[in-house]
Amino acid sequence: MLGSAYAAKRERQLADVHFARAIEVADSFQVMIPLFGSLLGRGQMQLEAGDIPAAIADGRRALLVSSNGGNLEGLVGASDLLRRSFKALGETDSAYHYFELRVMYADSLINATNLNKLQNMAFAQELKEREVAKAKEDEQATRSRNIQFGIIALIVITLGIFLLVLSRTAIVGARTIKNLSLIALLLFFEFINLLVHPFLGELTHHSPLLLLLCMAAIAGLLIPLHHRMEHWITNMLVSKNNRVRLEAARRTIEELESRTEERPTN
Repeated sequence: MLGSAYAAKRERQLADVHFARAIEVADSFQVMIPLFGSLLGRGQMQLEAGDIPAAIADGRRALLVSSNGGNLEGLVGASDLLRRSFKALGETDSAYHYFELRVMYADSLINATNLNKLQNMAFAQELKEREVAKAKEDEQATRSRNIQFGIIALIVITLGIFLLVLSRTAIVGARTIKNLSLIALLLFFEFINLLVHPFLGELTHHSPLLLLLCMAAIAGLLIPLHHRMEHWITNMLVSKNNRVRLEAARRTIEELESRTEERPTN
């Protein structure tokens, strides 16, 4: 860049120092783009200064470096520098030869550019298709998870209704209702845990330590609540079932007594 700046200011000696330094460092480290860029910049400066042999030497070296590196832009620039240099020298055959090379390399560069554009478009389309497929998978997974949550909620609600119905019958005993109520409460609290867990994961960024602390805090709140609800619900359902059973037993006794009283009259 300094060489190009001094060349633009027509300070050839300073530009030549910076071009030479850039060529030396780029050549020692085998960095192709700065190497042929510095060669072309110095060759252009030499051509404008009338030092055509030096411009041809830099142009040929730039052409060789670009050919070895497979850089089409460098090949186009080097062949154009050689074309203008031989034209200034009056060698039309050589100038025409490098003109043909320049046209060929320019066409190849245009084709490569278009191919890269097509490849970029194909890659972008592939990325878009992958994103769409991933979005569909995520949507399907979310739908499946919501369906599962709905099924669990339906099971819990159905079991609760079933317990209420059983508590009003005398068919089952108090022990059965108590066991079923415990199962329903466990399902209910585990369902709450499933609902809260994804939000905790997003809130804590899935940190194991923070998740452990949050789950311990939730457990500290839910366990006493679970015990209180267990005691209240089971006692309510069991007492209701006992009252129903006692009422059924009382009616049975009354029916038996009424039958025994009717026998002597007959």
